[in-house]
Amino acid sequence: MEIESLFGLPAHPLVVHAAVVLLPLGALATVLTAALPGTRRHYALIALGVTVAASVAVGLAQGSGEELEDRAKETELVEEHTEQGERVLPWAIGLTLISIGVAGAGWLHRRKPNLSARRVTAVLTVAALLAGAGATWTIIDVGHSGAKATWDDLPAASEDDD
Repeated sequence: MEIESLFGLPAHPLVVHAAVVLLPLGALATVLTAALPGTRRHYALIALGVTVAASVAVGLAQGSGEELEDRAKETELVEEHTEQGERVLPWAIGLTLISIGVAGAGWLHRRKPNLSARRVTAVLTVAALLAGAGATWTIIDVGHSGAKATWDDLPAASEDDD
């Protein structure tokens, strides 16, 4: 998924913010709906929608980042950020798959009533916690490296500027 510009501006800084907000939000929603079975009926599809939107936003951020990288000054920080950015999409997809499992837990229980609901809840909760923590940490780490790549070479403001 590649997109170069939005509203006449480079798309990457705009799309990245959607990924940075939606991925941790989807992680939190997936963990809550996994851990609290009573919330699944009303909120699991919302959590799934957020994780799908987050995955799309991550894919768009990667594509727009590749476009921007071709035009940006090549530095070690930019290269590091690009490499780190490639690690986010697998986490986002994994979280989305777990969110699908959470949304489908009720259906599974109806099809297989002998399955322990507590065991299913425990497995989904642990999987959601692991994927959610990994996705959230990775997007924060990548965002930090992107901020460093963007702003690190600017001269520091002196006290005389105030």
